[in-house]
Amino acid sequence: MAVFPGTTGATGTAPATGPSGTTGITGTGPDTDELGIRLPAGPAIAAILPPGPRLPAPAVQVWAADPRLWSWGTWHAGEVRTAATERAGVVAVGQCLAGPARMEDDLRRSAHDGDWEALTRWPGAYLLLVLEHNGRFTAYTDPAGQFPLYYAHRNGRTVASTRATAVAALTGRESSPDTLALAAHIVCPAVPELVGTRTAFTGVHRLGPGEALHVDCATNAVTRSYAAPGPDADACMEDAAARLRDSLRQAVTLRVHDAPRVTCDFSGGLDSTSLAFLAAQAAEEPLDAFVYHHPGAPAGDLEHAVQHARASAAVRLHLTVGGDTSLPYTALSARGRPDQPDPSTAVVARLRCRLTHIASRGGGVHVTGEGGDALLTAPPSHLGEVAAGRAVRRLAHDALALGRLRRVAPAGIARRAVRLARTPIDRALHDLAARLEQPPAHPPQWLDAIAWWPPPGPEASWLTPRARRDLAELAVERAGQVRREGPGPGPGTRAALAELHTSAGLHSHLVDVARPFGVWPQAPFLDGAVVRAAMSLPTPAKADPFTVKPLLRAALAGAVPDAVLDRRTKGAYVAEDYRGVRRAAADLRARLARLPLADLGVIEPARVVADLDAAVHGFAAPFSALNRLVGVDVWLDGLGTAGEAP
Repeated sequence: MAVFPGTTGATGTAPATGPSGTTGITGTGPDTDELGIRLPAGPAIAAILPPGPRLPAPAVQVWAADPRLWSWGTWHAGEVRTAATERAGVVAVGQCLAGPARMEDDLRRSAHDGDWEALTRWPGAYLLLVLEHNGRFTAYTDPAGQFPLYYAHRNGRTVASTRATAVAALTGRESSPDTLALAAHIVCPAVPELVGTRTAFTGVHRLGPGEALHVDCATNAVTRSYAAPGPDADACMEDAAARLRDSLRQAVTLRVHDAPRVTCDFSGGLDSTSLAFLAAQAAEEPLDAFVYHHPGAPAGDLEHAVQHARASAAVRLHLTVGGDTSLPYTALSARGRPDQPDPSTAVVARLRCRLTHIASRGGGVHVTGEGGDALLTAPPSHLGEVAAGRAVRRLAHDALALGRLRRVAPAGIARRAVRLARTPIDRALHDLAARLEQPPAHPPQWLDAIAWWPPPGPEASWLTPRARRDLAELAVERAGQVRREGPGPGPGTRAALAELHTSAGLHSHLVDVARPFGVWPQAPFLDGAVVRAAMSLPTPAKADPFTVKPLLRAALAGAVPDAVLDRRTKGAYVAEDYRGVRRAAADLRARLARLPLADLGVIEPARVVADLDAAVHGFAAPFSALNRLVGVDVWLDGLGTAGEAP
């Protein structure tokens, strides 16, 4: 097989001066060249189109003869895969589980046919970069959005990177926060339509899940959707379950066989525990599995985990014990500077406690159940799709059952569903604008989720009047855009996709937090084949008031103990939230007193303090919004600096 000019081999596992199986690129920190470019800590890959000045050390070219693509920082072994022909070179960043022979064969075929999208169907989840010898560049993100690409245009060039901080640094935007995007992130996280491609950096954009960025020889850049997962109207539960079973088995088995060491989360819940049993079946020795438990604020997982672990001698359960030092809002500075604001910053102490324990058992690939809830449950908004399909009997049945379970009037559920079916998304955006102008005094209830998205809660009042007005104007502007774009997914499918993308983002942040520990978290539920299999089933078909995750149950019946699939509860960490906020109240008040978001005209700290005080006294509090605010604050602390968490 011929190789891309300047390379020394056909396939490899990490970028260096050529894709020849090197062990990775190491860099101890940022560096500055004679032009004043300061690179953020990696690992990162960046494309400069067309090529510009050389990047400073520790950056090196992925291919010696192609100055378009650069890499720096320390990658996990196998986190970057490369292959090349005389026509093009490809780089898969993330968890590409295809073998070298398949990569070579498929690349040769795609180079002949010009069908690069075929290379996005390899097992695993990854960002695919294609650099053609004629100057064209194409990037494909994974369907879940776990491996995004950030990009910006400046001075006739397109700069793209796996890290937004790298794009910001290379285009002079590292000190320019997008305050409107930050405000939307805090109070409207379930409405990605508000910010679109915007990121926390002004002028830096994000390529969405299942999208492609194409830069031609004249450096004209266009984006398009190429693999947006969605329901198949002809799909049935049996077929979707078979696809999900096969794709999950492959996702887990390939990881177990490819990695020197694999461990798993084992919360006792459906998602992580099911994956752990699949991994134990594929492993040649007992599987180390981990459950977290805080004795003073139990989440309800330990009893289930212990019971399920007894069902298999192939599972070796380890208990990670939390304490005061692992509570939420503890040691926030330990998070370092995330690439984008990270809501899980609030629980970084708990994450570090868990990662320390996993690392003590050897580290390596660690399988989590992230993504399972988004893929396998039906959000309340699916009832709008039931009503839109005029399935009167189904709507009446579900409204009655859910009314009993939720202790609300079935007639109210049905009315909400019919109203949602008659409300186009552009009108919902106008309604959102009105609610932003007049924030509610009470948090949304379950009934409120039978909508395109839950309405903003009391945390919307944290915003300054100007910020709320600007967000409302943005909602009206977006309403016009979605009206011109035409109908998209129904409300249930749209909500499931939004939750999936949020889940993928949280997992990306976890991977960064875990790097210093030598642990590589991986989430099989976010693999492309798994996402496509689960999303092929229409959202209402995933709903059963009396069965938790019926699609997963159908897929794994017989492969996982029935007791695992029968659990109807999830671990609840709210007791830790209250304990943590009381313990960290003084530190949080001090943080709010010097809040950069206040200086930027986004947040009124006194309103946040009022809700913080309510939480300290045990009253209902918007913890999710507080976590997002804390994540933004920690991100802003490092704004304009190049250093990140190592």
